[in-house]
Amino acid sequence: MKRFFFSILCALTFQAALPVSTAFAQDECNEIMTSLQIDKCSEASKAGADSQLNTSYHQLLARLETQYQANPELGEAYAVTVKESQRAWIKLRDANCHLEAFEIEPGKPAYVTTVNSCITGMSRERSVYLDKIAPDISAGSDAQTADVVCPSSDFNTFLASFSESAAIQKVFVQRPLTFVVTVNAEPEPRQEKRSLKDDQIKFPLVPERAKREAEGLMLTVKEQRGDKATAILQKPDTDYVVEYRFVRGQCWMLTEVSDFAL
Repeated sequence: MKRFFFSILCALTFQAALPVSTAFAQDECNEIMTSLQIDKCSEASKAGADSQLNTSYHQLLARLETQYQANPELGEAYAVTVKESQRAWIKLRDANCHLEAFEIEPGKPAYVTTVNSCITGMSRERSVYLDKIAPDISAGSDAQTADVVCPSSDFNTFLASFSESAAIQKVFVQRPLTFVVTVNAEPEPRQEKRSLKDDQIKFPLVPERAKREAEGLMLTVKEQRGDKATAILQKPDTDYVVEYRFVRGQCWMLTEVSDFAL
């Protein structure tokens, strides 16, 4: 009996914050007076949460396809990882929610309501989580990047614009960005590769001309072959060397930064 009332309380809590489907009107869940309303509202809320989860999941896959046009193999690997993660999470969610209702007799309305409420809450949380992966920068609030277009398909022209504008860099940097640093190690220094998410990338990645001149840095094109190009930032007579690797899709995209300085 105690468990039954706890289930009702959970259902009521979720109804206050979650939309319901057209099959059961919102106003019918505002003031729940009967157990039948609890059951129907929990089903409606679960359906709404499932729908939102499905939308967030497919929007994420669409973002990956768009953001990784310059490197489709990496984008596909990312998408496969997302799909595997989602399948594993669904199994975990369902197992957790059946555990939540373990003390209630299966098949009873209270059991179904408890499971539905649990699934609703976890699915809403998962939707928020998926929405934060590979965020769509163009849809953000940064007005400086909203109208940025590809500077040029010619790499030299693109690099000149890219190096002078943090706004352009924010748009034409792949997420996650591969960042390679050189670290002290025995018997000799080694390179360590990291994968940076959007909030871990510090712009500008390439200093503008005025700063380069003030610090004695030189930015040059090291190599370009077809749809791949490498630029190098260095300070003569020092060990300061940073390489920027780009891949061309619809536009050039920075995919990897390697800092060789200790």
